[in-house]
Amino acid sequence: MANEIKEITQENVSSLDNIWSNAEAFQLAQRMAMSLSSSTIVPTDYRGEKGIGNCMIALEMASRLKTSPMMVMQNLYVVNGRPSWSSQYIIAMINNSKKYKTEIQYEVEGEGDSLSCTAFVEDYSGRIVKGPKISMDMANKEGWVSKNMSKWKTMPEIMIRYRAASFFGRLNCPEMVMGIYSTDEAREMKDAEFVVVDDSENTSWTESEKETYIEQKKAELLEQQHEAQQNKITKEVEKVAVNHDSETGEIIEKQPELEF
Repeated sequence: MANEIKEITQENVSSLDNIWSNAEAFQLAQRMAMSLSSSTIVPTDYRGEKGIGNCMIALEMASRLKTSPMMVMQNLYVVNGRPSWSSQYIIAMINNSKKYKTEIQYEVEGEGDSLSCTAFVEDYSGRIVKGPKISMDMANKEGWVSKNMSKWKTMPEIMIRYRAASFFGRLNCPEMVMGIYSTDEAREMKDAEFVVVDDSENTSWTESEKETYIEQKKAELLEQQHEAQQNKITKEVEKVAVNHDSETGEIIEKQPELEF
């Protein structure tokens, strides 16, 4: 009984990886998202009816990262309309993954305008894995320091470590970071640095249009699932090798061939 429960639980968790291509997984995630969105503990971006969609995305990401949905919701921020990880969470993800022998270390050189930092780790074979070198010269040229309310002016040693860690994550652990920038990077980016893949999709939908679109997607998923089930049944039937009387429909057992 315990093994059956374990198998069911593992199946449900793994199914959340495919909520956009599996009707059952979509419905499961939707029920879970509605429950989470009714909580007063989750961040405001995930609360209420408008937060259900964000909760579903958080559930999928948590499943892929094998972590708690609450952990994702507490550390995934929306900056300028785009999702971004907190720098602390990027560091925690890499350290807790046990992908490397050591936690992230920092090689800091110089001070003031000559300050630079490189994040690195040691893997299980003893090899040192490094990320890109981040310097104050780079920060000035990229315009990170000149941004309004920039923390690079007041706490450069912390910011340079955060940036070195996020660069390390995207270069060496893309499966964890999932291509998402840190909150600090998202704030400092210019609008021109974000590319719209298809401008025709960049439109405002009414609530009724959204509901219609969702219902259409649900129907498509259910139809695909039904078709797959029918194909499976057909294949199973074809595997059954039986003879039957064409007039009565009665199954006739196949007689063994006699050897002479």
